[in-house]
Amino acid sequence: MSAEAEARSAALASLDRLIAVAPPATVEEAMQALKDVVALRDMLVAERRSRGATAALDSRLACVNAVLSLTWSGAVPTSGFRRERLERARAALQDSEAMA
Repeated sequence: MSAEAEARSAALASLDRLIAVAPPATVEEAMQALKDVVALRDMLVAERRSRGATAALDSRLACVNAVLSLTWSGAVPTSGFRRERLERARAALQDSEAMA
């Protein structure tokens, strides 16, 4: 499994934990999910800087940036997570696996 695939799997698992209804996710789990998605994004940025842009890489990077925006914008700390946004973000991240 590639480093990108491992990072994507970690991010998906973290998002799954936030989506789970019971028991409710903790603040620590929410922060871990954020760290996991950011780690995937940072990995893609580093790859783009070292190898240059490709259509496939730019597409995956755009997807992960959209997942970050969809999941975290306006969610913490005032309004909490919106399950439907988490589910859409997770589906998008899962679909980006096919682009790798």
